[in-house]
Amino acid sequence: MVHDDRHQTRLVELLGQYLEAGGNIAGLARTSHLSRQALYSRLRTIERVLGADLGDAETRTGLHVALLAKGVGARTAR
Repeated sequence: MVHDDRHQTRLVELLGQYLEAGGNIAGLARTSHLSRQALYSRLRTIERVLGADLGDAETRTGLHVALLAKGVGARTAR
């Protein structure tokens, strides 16, 4: 969230969308109106900022729970 504030990005929101989509890059690229290349680039930035591997299921689960608890993600909007 600090990174988003400092750099005027929406990576936390994108991470929430990625996790809600179950890691479906093609579907997320379509719904977020991003090219796959741009999406992969932003996901790499998220990994770098967090020092986390989004390819790891346990990491994704932990991040998803944290974002839901923080109120980020589609499920909290329902």
